[in-house]
Amino acid sequence: MREDETKRDRGVDPSAAATDIRALLAAVGEGEGVIAQCRALDQWAKQSGRFLEPTSVLTEARIGGLEHRVWSDESCGVVRKVTYGGSFGRTVRSVLRGLVPATPLEYLDRWRRHNELFGNITRISGAAALAEDGLVFVTEQDALYGDFPPAEAVEDFMRAMGFIAEPQLAFTWYDPARDLAVFDARPGNFILVEDTAVPFDVIPVPLSEVSDWPR
Repeated sequence: MREDETKRDRGVDPSAAATDIRALLAAVGEGEGVIAQCRALDQWAKQSGRFLEPTSVLTEARIGGLEHRVWSDESCGVVRKVTYGGSFGRTVRSVLRGLVPATPLEYLDRWRRHNELFGNITRISGAAALAEDGLVFVTEQDALYGDFPPAEAVEDFMRAMGFIAEPQLAFTWYDPARDLAVFDARPGNFILVEDTAVPFDVIPVPLSEVSDWPR
């Protein structure tokens, strides 16, 4: 990265952002409901200098799937993402309900787990308030170069990581020893890097937090 990049260009670790937001929630004693989390996210972004101008967030963004608008920032070697309004990415709380809108803390915890499992490539650039979307997260990921892998390469990678395919759920893997399920592990959320399928946008969730996990 360029030496003259600003602090917000470099992003922060999702775990650090989650710790700060939980501290703000604890300080006001309002619990961790989604409204309180949004207030704390807004406060965190403004206090830390990470409240971003809407024009800088959406100028180059394009539709990227269910969770984000995306664009490539080649000058910094990253892909930047903006969550859609009304949700902070997706999570799974019930197998029956499937992917549902996540809260700010669920989003941060998801990326913390993703970094721990699959490589520390994702950081939180900040938050923004968009006219049509309301409060959104802006994230950055180290760019991965390659094609989408075949399904067999994804399966080989997940098994090598110690996960077991859940036959009742598409694109879902689990590891009881880790108390973890990985959802949305479809080939479109991986990049083939030197013959290895590398995930960049899957959804790790503790099994203990999925109310009707089949095992």
